[in-house]
Amino acid sequence: MSTQSVIVAAKLKNIREAYIKQLPGQLEKIRNSYAEFVKGSSGSGALDELHRRIHTMKGACASFRLSLLSAVATAGEHLAKEALQSETPPDRYWHQNMQDIFARMEHEISAIDPMAGMELQIQELVIAAEETTERERKLVYLCDDDSFQRLTLATQIGCFGFEVLSFGEPEQLINAMRSVPPDVIVMDMIFPDRPLGGSDIMQTIQADRDNSIPTVFISTQGSLANRLSAVRAGSSAYFVKPINITDLCSTLSLLTSAVKPEPYRIMIVDDDPQLAEYHALILNEAGMTTLMVNDPLEVMSPLFEFKPDLILMDMYMPGCNGMELAKAIRQIGAYFSIPIVYLSSETDTDKQFQAMQIGGDEFLTKPIKPHHLVSAVAVRAERMKIIRSQMVRDSMTGLFNHTTTKEHLDTAIAHAQRKREEVCFAMIDVDKFKVVNDTYGHPIGDRVLIALARLIRQRVRKTDIVGRFGGEEFAVILPGCSLTEAVSLLNELRESFAAVCFQSKDETFSCTFSCGVAPLSLYGDAAALNAGADEALYAAKDGGRNLVVTAERR
Repeated sequence: MSTQSVIVAAKLKNIREAYIKQLPGQLEKIRNSYAEFVKGSSGSGALDELHRRIHTMKGACASFRLSLLSAVATAGEHLAKEALQSETPPDRYWHQNMQDIFARMEHEISAIDPMAGMELQIQELVIAAEETTERERKLVYLCDDDSFQRLTLATQIGCFGFEVLSFGEPEQLINAMRSVPPDVIVMDMIFPDRPLGGSDIMQTIQADRDNSIPTVFISTQGSLANRLSAVRAGSSAYFVKPINITDLCSTLSLLTSAVKPEPYRIMIVDDDPQLAEYHALILNEAGMTTLMVNDPLEVMSPLFEFKPDLILMDMYMPGCNGMELAKAIRQIGAYFSIPIVYLSSETDTDKQFQAMQIGGDEFLTKPIKPHHLVSAVAVRAERMKIIRSQMVRDSMTGLFNHTTTKEHLDTAIAHAQRKREEVCFAMIDVDKFKVVNDTYGHPIGDRVLIALARLIRQRVRKTDIVGRFGGEEFAVILPGCSLTEAVSLLNELRESFAAVCFQSKDETFSCTFSCGVAPLSLYGDAAALNAGADEALYAAKDGGRNLVVTAERR
């Protein structure tokens, strides 16, 4: 765990403890609002205040993992809302139920264990923060009238590398906007006496701007009415409290990142060079990458090297027609599912249908309007990228699977040998993982593996490749990295993982991993490099575990 993570965890712990200490005072204010309502001297204002205070308790308790108290507050909120919507005064059963709610609140507050659930909340925060891929100092404005929730959320967002300025009053946010506009705004939906106050405020802010600022709304209410209000105010996303900090910060990263997704890769097979070039131009202008092949008999080498997301193919070409070529490509396992779109002047619907039966996904008739071509290609190329991602990644951790990791190792070695550079290969294995599964159950064991996967993916360099080799074993490919640098990086990973606490019911535990690392300079090929790292891993296990051992020490 990094120093920054330790500091953040300590801050979160202090905030949570402080919130618990002030709960009796919060309940006192709720009771006072109820007493004012019973006296009837304040009209409907006291009932509104009662509803707001209970609503605030419900959301905050859920965020702090005080689930039992949050559940009681939820019941109280429903009662208050029922009275607000009724045309007749509450009957004695309503008052009795509300007083029962207060008694249950008092009981739950007195029974709170300040430490219960805290380690899990801190662990989730730290592990989630490890997952962020770029520590960009993007400016986030956070507006929430609840001081504890505002401070907690600001702390957690800051852990992901954002600079956060928080405001308890909408007017403070509006004033700040005039001097320094943020990259993104996180806006609470509900403010005192303003159930849709957040959307009203954002409509005012955005109306005065030429370019709208991305806005994420947060609320205890997930109703369609609230969501529509947010949409009309220009929302980019909507989160219901308690907020999943990983999802929120992933959304903030997406909204503030200038990194564009990889362009679709389209291979155009057409014996007419000019026509192929014209279609390539259309697709290039739409942001796609194209490769033209004018001889269908020369398609295999470009197919394997270019790795297209879609093939755009003419029907009638010399040497072989499009149907024959599609069938031949479909018989290659790696390209069984690749989208093949025919682009031909053939208008005979029977022949078009025959071409589709043999292996095509769609038949487009020449000439075709550019936006029709772009649309047809983009939809199918995107689907292929999703399918390909599912084929090459481990479903649980999101890391590359065993086969794909080995392919990346072959590629890294070939590149290193051409450039005369070093590449290191590391094998990582969770220590005594069977004991974890047997003691705490497989779902907790899965959580350990996911946490390790996220930690490795966060800490390694952008050029490094991380894969799950199977079970509790992971692999890391470190191109252009000396053995000394690799050992230093892997030891940092090992120490961070050992500092993470995992929660299982009322028990916390930690895990360690052993690692073996081997440099290409000692081995001639991928198989030997893999074997060297594997032997070093076994040496780490034999040496007492929780070690990084190099192949030089065999």
